[in-house]
Order: sequence, then C-alpha cells, then structure tokens
Amino acid sequence: MFVPPVRRLARGASVGLGAAAVVVASAVVPLGAAVAAESGDEVNLLTFNDFHGALGAGDAFACTITSTQAQHPNSALLSAGDNVGGSAFASAVDGDEPTIDFLNALGVDASAIGNHEFDKGQDDLTDRISPRTDFPDLAANVYHADGSHALEPYAIVEAGDVKVAVIGAVTTKTLGKVSPSAIEGLTFGNPVEGVNKAIDELNESGEEYDVLVASYHEGASGNGEPGSAPSNSDPIFDEIVTETSSEVDAIFNGDSHQTYAFDAPVPGQDGEVRPVVQTGSSGANIGSVTLTLGDDEDWDVVEGGTELIATENADLDACAGTATYDAASQIIADAIANAEVLGAEPVGTISDDITTSWGSTVAEYDENGIRQTLAPVTDQATTKGDDRSRHSAAGTMLADSMKWYLEDAGLDGENEVIGWMNPGGIRAELWNEAAGAEGDGVVTYAEANTMVPFGNTLNSGEVTGAQFKQMLEEQWQRDAEGAPTSEFLAFNVSNNVEYVLDSTREMDDHIVDIRINGEPIDPDATYTIVTASFLFEGGDNMWALSEAQNVRDSGVLDRDAFIDYLGANENLAPDYSQQQLDLQILDGGEYDSEAGVDTDPVLRLGGLESLSLGAPEITSVSVDAGEHGTFEAPYAYLEDEGRYVGDVTLTDWLCVPEGTVVPLTITAVPDEGTEITYELPSFTWSAGGAPEVCGEDQTPPPSDGGDDGDDTTTPPGDEEGEGGGGEDTTPPADDADDATTPPADDATTPPADDADDASDDASDDATVPPTTGGSDADTTDSDTAGTDTAGTDTTGTDTSGTDAVDTDSTDVRADGPSDLARTGADVAPFAFAIGALALAGVGALGLRRRLTRR
Repeated sequence: MFVPPVRRLARGASVGLGAAAVVVASAVVPLGAAVAAESGDEVNLLTFNDFHGALGAGDAFACTITSTQAQHPNSALLSAGDNVGGSAFASAVDGDEPTIDFLNALGVDASAIGNHEFDKGQDDLTDRISPRTDFPDLAANVYHADGSHALEPYAIVEAGDVKVAVIGAVTTKTLGKVSPSAIEGLTFGNPVEGVNKAIDELNESGEEYDVLVASYHEGASGNGEPGSAPSNSDPIFDEIVTETSSEVDAIFNGDSHQTYAFDAPVPGQDGEVRPVVQTGSSGANIGSVTLTLGDDEDWDVVEGGTELIATENADLDACAGTATYDAASQIIADAIANAEVLGAEPVGTISDDITTSWGSTVAEYDENGIRQTLAPVTDQATTKGDDRSRHSAAGTMLADSMKWYLEDAGLDGENEVIGWMNPGGIRAELWNEAAGAEGDGVVTYAEANTMVPFGNTLNSGEVTGAQFKQMLEEQWQRDAEGAPTSEFLAFNVSNNVEYVLDSTREMDDHIVDIRINGEPIDPDATYTIVTASFLFEGGDNMWALSEAQNVRDSGVLDRDAFIDYLGANENLAPDYSQQQLDLQILDGGEYDSEAGVDTDPVLRLGGLESLSLGAPEITSVSVDAGEHGTFEAPYAYLEDEGRYVGDVTLTDWLCVPEGTVVPLTITAVPDEGTEITYELPSFTWSAGGAPEVCGEDQTPPPSDGGDDGDDTTTPPGDEEGEGGGGEDTTPPADDADDATTPPADDATTPPADDADDASDDASDDATVPPTTGGSDADTTDSDTAGTDTAGTDTTGTDTSGTDAVDTDSTDVRADGPSDLARTGADVAPFAFAIGALALAGVGALGLRRRLTRR
C-alpha cells in the first residue's frame, strides 16, 4: 500500500554519482526514530516490467504473484514501467483501463513510468492513468522547464513490517519513442543521475525506510543466463550497474524486454553484491528477490534469492479461491468478454504466418530449411519474435499497406510514394492457425488491431531523394544532436524500393545505392513518404523525416488502412524477399602480366536471409553480370562474425573492358523474390595491358598512355580462350571457407532498441547492420579465393562501432564520394576510380562504385 512520502532522513551512508568520499548522513542531521525492521528479518521484492496490457497471460501472471507472495509475510510488488500501451486488443479496445484495474487488484505497490505511459500525452498520464491507479507512478529524471519534478521521484511502500523506498526512472529514449508533441515541455535527464539525486532528496527529507530499490525503465541490450550478467552493448546499462548509489539494495530494469537475474558488485564496497533483474515482457516472468537484514544493518541477498519465475507453469486450480487472484481473474474475464463481439469480426485472410523477425534464441531453420519457433506458440496474442534489427515480412506488408492505401484513396498526388514502417510499431504477429472459432487463415479485427495498436493517423509528406537517403542512414539511430545511440532499427520500405548498404562504413555513409522502381534515385526529385504520424514529428529519431514538406493527415488510422488492405488482398502471402543488400568488397583484384599476378575480385554479400517464420534458409547467392558471366557462392554462417554471408568471386573478370559499367543482379537461392541490382564499373591493369586472350582491342591502362576508357569492346573469351569472360560460374573451393553450418543461433543478440511506440526494445539476434559510430571494430580473417580477407564484426546489435581493418579506399576523384570499403583488402595493389554520381543535400550517395585493378 502506498504511503505518501513525507520525506525521511538518510540511513547509513550515501554515495552520490561519482562521489569519491562516503558521506555519513548522521553528520548532516541527527538520526530519527529507528526503522521498523530488525536483524534477521526478511523481505521479498517481486518485480515485473513491460506488461503492455497482456491480459491473455494475466491469469498465469496473477497466480504466480499470489502464490509467491503467500510464501513471504513481508512482500512488495513493483513494476519497472510500460504497464500499458502497445497492448493486446482486450485491453487496448478500452483504453487499457482493464489493465490498470487488474494491476490494482493484484496490489501493485509502486511503478516506474515507462515511455508507453506517455503514448497519449502527458495530460493523459496525469489526468487519467495516474488517478485510476492505486499505486504511485514514479520518474525521478523527468522535469518541467523550470527544473521541478514532473512526476513523483520516489515513494515509501509497506511490505508487511518492512518499509521499502522505491525510486523510479524512465529511459531517455522516450524522446525518440513517442510523439514529441506528447511530451512537449518535459526534459528527460540521465536516469542514474536522477535516481542518485532523488536519494539525496530522500535522505534530506526525514522520511523513514528500511530497504531502498531503484526501478529503472531502462535495461541491458541482451539476455543473461540465470545468475549471470546479460550480454550488453548499451552504455547506460553499465552505468546503472556501476554508478547507481551504493545505498540501493536492489535494481530492477525494464524497456529492453530482456531476461536476466544476477547479483552485481556494489560500487565502493568490496565483497558486497546487490540483485539486478529484468523479466522480459508481457507477463512471461516475474522477478523475485529475497533480502535479509544482517547484524551490520545491511540488507543482503539470501542464498538463491535472486531469480526469475516463469508464469506459464502456474497452477490456476490451486490459485482459484484466493481473494486477490479471483478479483484479478474476473477483471480479465470481463475485459475479454467485452472485446469479443467487436474483435471477432473477420477483416481479411492470409495463406501463412506473417511475422516479425525471430532471432536465434527463439527460432531456427529446421531440417527442411524452414524457419520455425524453438518452442510451441501457446499464446498468439502476446508471442512475437520482435528482432527489430532485421527487416521482416510483417514490416514489408505494413509498408505496402500504407502505400496501397494512399494510392487507392487517390491521395498520392504526382510523386512516387514510399511506404515506411518502423519495427517497434509492430506489436503482434498474424498467425495462420485460428486462435478461436474464426477458422484458419482468417484475420479478425482484434488480431489486426493488436498488430498495430497505437492508433496513429496515417500521414504523408514530401522529401527529396537526398533526404530519403538520410532517412535510410537514420536506421543507425542518433539523438537530436546527431550523437550515435546504441540501436539499429530496421525500417521496412514498400516494394518499389531497393538499396545497397555497407554496414562496415561510418555514420551517414552506409547507403551506397538506392533504386526506386528499378531506377537510380534522383537526389533532387521529390518523393512522397507515407507512414505513422508520430514519425513525421521526429519519433524513432527520424530527424530527416521531421523536415518533410506538405505533411498531410490522410484522415485514417494506420490500423484502418491496414484493415482495408487486408480486405483488398485475399489470402495474402508473406513476402520473404529482402529489399536491402549488405555488400563489401573483400578483394579488389589485381592483374599484372609482367609480374605474373592475377587475382579475381571478391564481393561479400549479406543480409539476404529472412528471419520471419516460414522463410526458407538461403543456401547460395548468385551474381549475374549478363554477358560477362554468372557467379555463385555458398551462403553460410560465419562463426567469427555471427552472421550469414556469401563471398562471391568474379572469376575470369579480366576481359571486361575498362570503363564498362556492369549491372550486377544479385539473387538468393532458393528464390523468394530477392533481386537487387547494383552497377559495378570494371577495372584497369597495372602493367602489361590486357591479357592476350582478351584480344588486341582493349584499352591500355592510363599508365601506358591510353585514353580514358571510351574504347570498350566485348571480351572475346576467358583466360583459356574458351568463351566469354565469366563462363566458369563455379565458386572456388575456398570461397567462404570459414562458413559453417549455422548453430541454433544464426545471429547474436540485437539492439536493445528499446523501442518506442514503436520500438520498445530490441530483441536479440541481429545480423543486419548494427550501429556503426566509427570504423574501429573487431575483425575476423577468412581466407577467400586465396586472398587474406577480414570480415567485419557485425555480431549483435546495439554495437557502437564496427571494426574493419584496412577499409581505406582510394578515391581518384577528389570531389566524388568514397567507394565501398574493401574489408581486409590491401589498398596498395588497386584503387577505386571515378564514375560515381554525387547525391546533393545530406551527404553523397555513390550510385556507381568502381572496382579497379592497378
């Protein structure tokens, strides 16, 4: 039960952020009345986070909580935020009020504020949500313009005979996760600094407590095994663990939807530890921490007292008859019954599951090469893959639905329309198997709403080609000042767009080619973007999009546009094709007839596989160079890089005339529609001119006094004179020789996006580009086509940089864009030449990249 904070004087010692000395509180003010607890007393602290209105899992969740609390006379139930928002239909259809009533019935004692509590604006939080809750909503790091707290920073709650002080804080990523208009006038400060400052305020207040808890709606980017720290690439989590005041007895996390429960060292106190816990999301687990008060007046974790308890095994029959459980369960039953009539209405049909990306901790390719879940799906409403670092079949469908709606409604105007879908806006999967009586393949209103539950209006706005290029660059997230953050958010585009990227390059230089309807993008032309309204306001850190012109409200919710699209596309099938290709040049190739040197160019191609359920496992990648040959290589898993790649050698490439621009068509096998075009100009020779087998009419290199490459002829044959260059399409034996059969995890943990209202957390297992804030990351050597190559470490998501050794490129044209990084290739034997088009405006985009020999 909530005790209004009357403030309390400090107990023991207080260590502020970065403090070098211990400040004894009694030196500031005299100690007041003794605290309630005595040596040997225990207290049980239960935590959960990111419930998101998951009433479908509510009975098991409620039963687990009530049965656990029954074992402890002193117990408190605390939330780390995002209780509502992005919710299942039964809760969302009634403004999440059933969820608030459910948590009240369970006796939640206090909650940190999550970013989703701001979804409908700060007034909705303070005027509707908070008054309805029976527990305090806390955020110590949210301030008004005058520096005052916008919300209560802390509260004192009673856990039986033990008084627990709870300090809340919300992620600063809220600025990118909700509409800026929803939080206008608020400042979101560093959460650790906010918590430590609130501890000082608490210690000066004179209010009494026994145990101190910091509840952060912020967490690690990866999961952790029981008792072990999680994998992590987000600096704020490290700060939470190491810089939260040593006065704090337990740390609870949220937002990133990860699972871990471990004891971390207390800063400045040798041998002392405190629990750090996050429970996943949607009621799948609860965290349980049991502390005991020692003779030294410190609260210590009992042996085995830091744990995660899965809710799926709850004994509902045993819980029935318990007053708290029965009250909570009845609220769920009423909410579900209320939503059933409207939610059961069919709105479309699908031919198979259409899902988000599922990382390696939750899915794998089965013996038939089809991506399947590792565990059976028991609750369709709350189960999803949600790897936000990978583009998905669900994202492509929603981007297509936006483009279709604008054009079908006649609102597209004169410009080419591009649909733009943020991964965090996808809150559920479309399952082919019926969840109720509707029949397999039927999509109900409730299911469509649960997939896109935020109620954003569909807006359109105009950007230049250069601005659209920058939008693609901003998938590598950055804050309003341009500083890189730790997430890569994979935004899906409609099916009229394809692009090539290089994940090893630096911020704002990743995108190297864009095509709209197969034609190179015009940097000066105008394109119409259609997407959720909040993205036009800079949501999800879409700063270039926030500068769009002629922004218009379509007058329809994104959900309703999606429902219309389903109705117009009967038996809709998932699209597993990829519209983006990750490409690096591992070896630029070299030919010198006098020195007897002849090596072929090698391209590394990645990001071609879909991680959506039902997608086929890609076995090889093909590069079709037209008359110059077709080249193929296995597409396999590289252990050291934690991703799938195909290293394609352009064999017999010697006879492609200098200056020839060769359109390469890249496809994946098996064919699921992935077909990306990239133009690659040919090379020159460093000495001796063209090989004799190529004929006499070849242009000599510039060093031999030749012309500028206008004299281009078709190569008469390969080195053996047995036909046109490139006839031998078999990849060399050592092509991608470091590739292995993928383990259960085809990728590593992705960004903690933590996505917002769209993207609340980054799920694990990313293989497509992580954030690269620079070019100093680990590299992995692989022997490809007889050439030492260094793979780029793109393992995981939420990395702050990738390290590619020897990624320098020589740009012959001083005013032109740089070329693709040649990961691991020696820059001395060759240089990239001219022939690139420069994008005006934001950065430069090379639409034609040269692969040269010198």
